[in-house]
Amino acid sequence: MDDAMEKAIKYISDILRDTPDADKLKLVEDTSKRFNLNPLQTEFLTNKIVLGS
Repeated sequence: MDDAMEKAIKYISDILRDTPDADKLKLVEDTSKRFNLNPLQTEFLTNKIVLGS
């Protein structure tokens, strides 16, 4: 896993810990832009965070 993904996952985890009812799809989209993730990385986060698979 590259550095950007590690930071993105930590960022999402921190937000969800502090705000469990956050809009997960919006959070993934914002995180993707913030950490300049590629489409495959964004899809991975969507699958794990939003869809829970």
